[in-house]
Amino acid sequence: MSREVLLAAPFLALGHLVVMAWLVNVTHGLGLDERRGNQCKLLLLTLIVSLPALLVWEAWHNPVRSWPLPALGYGALCLIGATIVLPALTVLRACRQSPKGITEQSTEIDLSEQRGRSALMGSGKRAWLLKVPGNESFRLRKREWEVAIPSLPPAWDGLSVVHVTDLHFSRSFDRRFFEAVAEETCDWEADLVLFTGDLIDDDATLDWISPVFDRWHGRLGNYAILGNHDLTHHPDQIRQALEQAGFTDLEGRWQAIAIGNSTLALGGTSYPWGPSPDHEAMPDADFRLLMSHSPDQVYRASRWGIDLMLSGHNHGGQIRFPVIGPVLMPSLYSRRFDRGYFQVGRTLLHVSQGVAGKHPLRFGCVPEVSRFVLRAVPQPRFATVARKRRDVVS
Repeated sequence: MSREVLLAAPFLALGHLVVMAWLVNVTHGLGLDERRGNQCKLLLLTLIVSLPALLVWEAWHNPVRSWPLPALGYGALCLIGATIVLPALTVLRACRQSPKGITEQSTEIDLSEQRGRSALMGSGKRAWLLKVPGNESFRLRKREWEVAIPSLPPAWDGLSVVHVTDLHFSRSFDRRFFEAVAEETCDWEADLVLFTGDLIDDDATLDWISPVFDRWHGRLGNYAILGNHDLTHHPDQIRQALEQAGFTDLEGRWQAIAIGNSTLALGGTSYPWGPSPDHEAMPDADFRLLMSHSPDQVYRASRWGIDLMLSGHNHGGQIRFPVIGPVLMPSLYSRRFDRGYFQVGRTLLHVSQGVAGKHPLRFGCVPEVSRFVLRAVPQPRFATVARKRRDVVS
């Protein structure tokens, strides 16, 4: 093996991980059914093992200049990923700023100290992960946001929305964990309570829905959609249980909600796994809010004129490394919409880290629930006069 290859080996290994993580992320954002998803996982596993084996074989037996084109090309791709792409994305992530007009107050609670770790742990096959040192799965961050939105009707100033997502009921946790999360949020005053999917990972937990969701009450209603995990765990039963708990199913459709003299168009979707609402059927409204399980739909939402979009699905990555951030992120855009706020055209997107996950491991990425208080932005007098003139002309 040449000296040049030995020096490049750490970068080749790191670049291989970068390329494979990107492939895994994008594949999991395609909306594949279970059979095709398993086929892709097998293919990815083959690539993860075979491609570095190919490079090691060539490096051991041949000088770089005589490597076959596929090995040379993949080696170059790995080097670019390690030395250019990863550093560039890390710098861009560090420099990214949230949209203006957003303030936060948050409280972090250790539920295991409050209620006892043994009371919150379940007996499921992945429950042992909750014992891993440093696992933050029992911590809960309650985030209260004031969000200024220019398109919010002035009369709605102070409208409050509680957002919960990605509960991932499974017997890794005891039901009392999810009840504790609900209790911590049900004392929030809310005009709307919204749940954006991934509720069930274990069929045996279907009867947990009512005891947990019965605790939430929005003055203007409770609304829910499903996530990709729910669609493989008796979705009709999940919808029925949510409706019995007082939640309206908005999967793939819109609902007009009258608030004073103005109208809110509220829609929901778990696309690409579930149906997408017909944007042409969107009600005429003064403000549009979309519940989308995956943040990948934000560009579509922007074209539709959505004002606010709330999502989960990505869990913030669950494991976030210092400087680098998350690695695995099930999204067509890989790590772009990992967590927090993003502005895409007219649409303000918030991506929650969610509460749990199929694999209950969290490091540097605690579970969270959010309450948004929406604030109207006062319009300059000249803008108001100009708008009135346009209305008269039209």
